[in-house]
Formats: sequence, structure tokens, C-alpha cells
Amino acid sequence: MEKNFTKDGLILLNKSKGISSFGAINHLKRVIKAKKVGHAGTLDPMAEGLMIVMINDATKFSDGLMKRDKEYYVEMELGYKTDTYDSEGAIIEKYESEINIADSEIIKAVNSFKGKIKQIPPMYSAIKVEGKKLYDLARKGIEVERAERNVEISEIREIKIIRPDKNSENSQNIKISFYTKVSSGTYIRSLVYDVGEKLGVFATMTRLVRTKIGRFDIEDAITLEKAEAEIGKLKELVEAKKENESFWATKSDATIRSEKIREIVCFVEIEYILDYFGINVSNEKYSKLKNGMTVIDTFKKFENISKEINKKEHIKENQRFKIYVRNKDTNEREFRGIVKIVNIRGDRIYLKRDKYFL
Repeated sequence: MEKNFTKDGLILLNKSKGISSFGAINHLKRVIKAKKVGHAGTLDPMAEGLMIVMINDATKFSDGLMKRDKEYYVEMELGYKTDTYDSEGAIIEKYESEINIADSEIIKAVNSFKGKIKQIPPMYSAIKVEGKKLYDLARKGIEVERAERNVEISEIREIKIIRPDKNSENSQNIKISFYTKVSSGTYIRSLVYDVGEKLGVFATMTRLVRTKIGRFDIEDAITLEKAEAEIGKLKELVEAKKENESFWATKSDATIRSEKIREIVCFVEIEYILDYFGINVSNEKYSKLKNGMTVIDTFKKFENISKEINKKEHIKENQRFKIYVRNKDTNEREFRGIVKIVNIRGDRIYLKRDKYFL
């Protein structure tokens, strides 16, 4: 069996509640035997849902993937607030009077945060102030002033309000749920806190599930438990190979394992992750690019791309492209990496290899 899973790409992971993002991706790393892992956006231990796990050299694209919009399913309660803004924190204040707010007023308050807004991050967050993480200061009982940040809440939908039985012990705790699409860097806990402040009765987040990151959806994600169980069965496949040599004649144990892992975890290769246009280059120019040299092409190569985006001026310096080379033996078009325009002089386009290149 191969020592490492060597392919570069993404796995969509459905993280369970109670495990840290670091713990989840490193568990997955051990299960598939990857060399490196990274993720495009942390989820708190209490949060669930979609994580983009970057495998091996796909970690080079973390910045671009992290900046994509995200969608969440949110549950919250009115009537109290905690030091962490969620249900895992200590209650620091309760609204002692009866909450008499109509559903229409609650919906109006939640929807009022749609659009471009300023938000203050919670103390229990990984943001650094003067080199120190806020949550480290918060655990020591230190609260510092946090700078407002510009975020955008582009969508809030399916707002539901559940009112408890008046005879129940927690008759004050009105529950609210909704879906929201937000820009990168938005804190849902702060959104919930701000809704409570706007209503004047406090609020706490009780559940958070990330459902989308950019075009990636939780429906296509796999849980750690399922990945571990399915990959654990691969030994049986190797045994089956020994019993059916004619079927597996051209495949090594390592190849079988790698192929099956990709099937199990719905592995997405880098070629399909990047939203760049593709261009063909000759084998000669590919060799030069691979050796770090600059190659020159004419604008004609980019005409089809230019038509697709309508304007020639959209072809500009620092723009990136996927490059493809024709395999000499099979004549198949193969993805070989990323190039960047480093200069444009008249009709000449100057290209260099970018941070991912095969």
C-alpha cells in the first residue's frame, strides 16, 4: 500500500459538532495518508457543516478559497446573552421581563442587517490585537476594544420563529432560525448578538451549520466517520485483487488505494477548483515555463477568451490562466498548472509559471 496520498485537490468535509477545525482536518489527513492538509475557513468546535479541506499542494490556494462568500443555517434564542455570544459560553445577562415582541417585529429586526454593514467581532475569536489572539485575552478575563469591520450580508431567508408553551419553564426563550449568505470575515455570533441588542432583549446563538462556500455545497460533503469507515475497507479490496489477478493485472496496490480514496471522498482535482480560463501551450513553451523562464505569446491565443468576456482590456497583467499541453504519446490535452501574465507589450503577452505548476 502507498505511504502517502499524493494527489493535489480538495475534499469537502461535513464537520461534526464538538471537534475543532484543526482536529477534523488532521484526522482526515491520517485517514487518507496525505502529506499536507489545510482548510479554507475555520469552524468553531460548536459549529457544524462544510469545510473545504485542501490536500497536498492545493494548500497554495487557501487565500483565494477563504475569501469566497459563505452560507449558514442559524438557530438562536432571545432572552439572554453569554460571554462567547453562543450557548457554550457563560450567561452574563438575562432579560427578566416578559418578552412581548410580535413576529413581524422580530422578522423586521433580523432583516434589517441585510446589506453592507459594520460589525464588531466577538472577544472569543481568533483575530489578533497587538499580536495576541482575542480568545486568549478573553479567557484571562481581559476585554479589549475591537475595530469595526466592513462585511456584507447579501441574503437572509426562511426566518422561522418558535414560541415556547407559556406554561413551560423557559417560556421566555423565543427561538429563531434562518439561512444567511455572508461575505468572508462575517461573524454569525456577532450578527445574532446584534439582533438581540436591536430588539432590546438579548440573544444567543444556539446552533450554526455552514451549508455553502462559494459554489461548493454541503450536499457534496462527506463526514469523517463515513470516510474513515469506507477507507478502512480498502484492505478487503487488496485481498480481492489477489483473488482476481486478471481484473487488477495492470494496477498496483497503491494505485487501487488512491483511486478508491478519490471515489470515496468525491475528490476534486485542482484543475476543476480554479475559476481561470484555460489556454494551450506547446511542449517547448511548457518546458521553458517549467524551468522558470518567461515565454511570449500573441494576443491571438486569447481571442476566444476575449470574446467570452467581451473586452480586450480584460486581458491584463497579473491575470492567471490554466495551461494545457498535448501529451506526445496519447495526444490527449492535459492540465499542467497555472501561468500568470507578467507583461503586455502591444500584441505580445509575456507569461511565467505561477505558484502551482506540474
